[in-house]
Amino acid sequence: MEAGGSEMTRRRRLLPSSPAPAPALDGDDTMSEILLRLPPLPSSLPRASLVCKRWRRLVSEPHFLRRFREHHRKPPVLGFISQPVAFSSQRVSVTFTSVLDSPDNIPDERFSLHLENDIRCKMFDCRHGRVLFLDQLTYFLVWAPVTGEQHRVAFPLSLRKKEMSWEMNGAVVCAASEQGHVHGSCHSDPFQVVLLRIGKHGILACVYSSETCAWGNAVSLLWPHNIRGVYRNCPNTLVGNFVCWFLIGRRFGILKFDLRSQSLSAIELPSDAVEHAPYFWINYQFLITPADDGGINFLCLSGFSAQVWKWKASCDVGAGWRLGSKVDLNNLLSLEAGVGTRPPQILGMAEDDNTMFLVTNVGVFMLHLESMQFKKLSIRMGYGTRICYQFRSFYSAGI
Repeated sequence: MEAGGSEMTRRRRLLPSSPAPAPALDGDDTMSEILLRLPPLPSSLPRASLVCKRWRRLVSEPHFLRRFREHHRKPPVLGFISQPVAFSSQRVSVTFTSVLDSPDNIPDERFSLHLENDIRCKMFDCRHGRVLFLDQLTYFLVWAPVTGEQHRVAFPLSLRKKEMSWEMNGAVVCAASEQGHVHGSCHSDPFQVVLLRIGKHGILACVYSSETCAWGNAVSLLWPHNIRGVYRNCPNTLVGNFVCWFLIGRRFGILKFDLRSQSLSAIELPSDAVEHAPYFWINYQFLITPADDGGINFLCLSGFSAQVWKWKASCDVGAGWRLGSKVDLNNLLSLEAGVGTRPPQILGMAEDDNTMFLVTNVGVFMLHLESMQFKKLSIRMGYGTRICYQFRSFYSAGI
């Protein structure tokens, strides 16, 4: 018996053990996982918070809100921010137009702004939850529409405008460095402003950091062709680590600022990509857009026709510009040209998902530039409106 008992004990030890049961989620964890999957629209969390006190507590927790943003990754486009043309004696006004349907439609006055003492300020950029203004003389202003916070900072001495032949331009970017950061509520994170001073033969650039409250060293780039400036009606675009502007002059190019190395470079555009006739901007519109492979696209829109040039940066023989697709927007958007329909005008660019916004006298369209899928938005904007900046952010009023 003793021997048999020992044999049975030994066999039991050789049998594979059953896996330990997975730890069960408690009630709050399970409910949080469900609530994470609500759409990232302004009304989602506020409406959930009205169900009961428990849900309100869950969706209000900072840890949940951070996971909510990480789960969805890309915030929704809430609307357009634009600056109407005003006389120099008037205060600066910035208007917001929501692109979302009810119940997610945001009142226009929620993200509008009036600056009483900044009559020279002009809007130059909107990205990562902030709007950049330059007064063209001595300072920039960064405004966070969600919080209303404003930062006014004097230009560095090296870039202050003295000669009338110089002009200023700039860009604002989020500077959050933590791993896994999701853009969409960056109004509380550090930011950087890239400031440009553009002359006839060269460009100076300098970066301001809100984290250190200091300017970096100025860097320069010589351009062998006479420079008129950066084309204001073509907004700058963030492509990877580069901020890109459309540079116009005797020859045209794309100006790039590398945020990592803090250096300037430029790519000359092919001669047949841009019409060189005087006042070309009357008949043509332009966008710099990210390519799916990490490169740069240059879009030229004339009438109902758009053509896309693609830049391939490589040591291969195929490096350089090549003409990509040509798009007939009349057929694509079913605009019925010739029946009182005017050619579309570019409103702006959503660089995070490569989407262009167009306005016609029959409505506003959102066009994805890779898939060529489009959607007509249920908003009205005046034909001739130029340039608007898309404002995208996670936003939940009352949470």
